[in-house]
Amino acid sequence: MINRVLDLLRATEAAAIAASAWIGTGDKLGADKAATEAMRDRLNRIDTACKVVIGEGKKDHSSGLFAGERVGKLAGKKDTEQYELAVDPIDGTRPTVTSGPEAMSVLAVAHEKALFTTEAPYMFKIAYGPDIAKSLDLGLDDSIEKMVKLLSQATGKNPERIVVCMLDRPRHEKMISEFRRLKVRLKLIQDCDISGAIATCLPESGIDLLYGIGGAPEGVITACAMKCLKGGFKARVINQDGSPTDSKVYSIEELVKGDCAFVATGITNGSLLKGVRFTSRGPVTSSVMMRSQSGTVRWITSFHGN
Repeated sequence: MINRVLDLLRATEAAAIAASAWIGTGDKLGADKAATEAMRDRLNRIDTACKVVIGEGKKDHSSGLFAGERVGKLAGKKDTEQYELAVDPIDGTRPTVTSGPEAMSVLAVAHEKALFTTEAPYMFKIAYGPDIAKSLDLGLDDSIEKMVKLLSQATGKNPERIVVCMLDRPRHEKMISEFRRLKVRLKLIQDCDISGAIATCLPESGIDLLYGIGGAPEGVITACAMKCLKGGFKARVINQDGSPTDSKVYSIEELVKGDCAFVATGITNGSLLKGVRFTSRGPVTSSVMMRSQSGTVRWITSFHGN
């Protein structure tokens, strides 16, 4: 299945096209249901057996795909190689229905018993690119001041030139104040921290670090993407009230064991992917697909018939 990433790409393409009909409508539940049903339908056409181990639904009261659901033509059949999925039919439901930026449909796959799963809704995460990962090992428990000092040493940048991406949330107010005290530049985003993490691996983005608390399903999906991109990523599981479930810090290898693949298709325009566009010949999608084993990253524009 990991060698057939194109089949998974069709699932995110289908979800993105379905979600695009809800751009600007204000109907989050309708958009999520359309994207989820389209992704599920496409996954069920693939000759494989997959189990969703972490996905959206419970914390956002959305339609699922929920953890435990089995998809694929061979789902439930014995003597069939099993795979695991981490899914988010819409990463960025709010920007989808408000015509905002960066919304995309995402999916990650790995072998059976490879992906981390939790019922907790959030993770505290840091992500950084491969050049930084080669030279240092950032600690999730490092103070912000120490982290900035290490980033400065690794990148050769003064703190004033370091750029940190964070979700713009009240829970991050103290962290934002500390970064600004150190004169670090911030890119505050409203949603879609998967894109923010991937951006740390793209030199043209200018982003050095993703930092802060975001969704747990997105954390596992991000770990797969960062593994494909050879970047750095660490996370701690966080409860609904913002407290950590325990002191454990998870590395990429603990969040996704062995080979994995990641696919994403843009719903609305963003810094990573273009949104779905409609032409007289049908919709056009912009996607990215990655495999950890080969390190291959492909950027794909697809033209879909009416």
